Amino acid sequence: MLSCLYRKVGFILKSLLVEKFAKYAVFRAALLVIMGIVTFLLPEFLLSGMVYVIAGYMILNGALGITDYFLRKNENGKTASFVNIAVACLLIVFGVLSIVYYRYVVGILPVFLGGLMMIESMVYFVIALFTSAKIKPLLIFLAVFIMIGGIASNIFTFGFGGIRTLSQIFGTLLLLSCAYELFVYIVHRKTVR
Repeated sequence: MLSCLYRKVGFILKSLLVEKFAKYAVFRAALLVIMGIVTFLLPEFLLSGMVYVIAGYMILNGALGITDYFLRKNENGKTASFVNIAVACLLIVFGVLSIVYYRYVVGILPVFLGGLMMIESMVYFVIALFTSAKIKPLLIFLAVFIMIGGIASNIFTFGFGGIRTLSQIFGTLLLLSCAYELFVYIVHRKTVR
């Protein structure tokens, strides 16, 4: 009985996380690599426009999640669909609030960027746990490394480093996130075939 429940919960989480995550992974990877390169080349962009770009990224991910919910409403289990729509709505609300309170977000930019990367790394870690591929240790390593980078970004809140160092850390984390997204997409494509 307990093993059946474990398999059912594992299947729901795997379908909810890995399959939905891999669906738009190439698109997100393209956005992440562009943001990472711009962050490296133009460090002052962190203060001028990065909050808007990240907010747009969140709103776009939320819109894709809502679209996916309505397109596949009857295909997924009810729990998975409701979790998907709730996360999508939260992404949109957080993105809109980031735009509305832009001035305040820039004041706490290292905490904002570090917090986003830490949340993203937690999602990456859970997805890595449900990936059944030989690349699983690499995915876990990338998730942990992105978490450490998010913590390092938060340390800049206390006055260490500068905008150049923060942009290098954040740009590296964006490029690592891009690599993670591509790895998950490739693994998912191989398992689907």
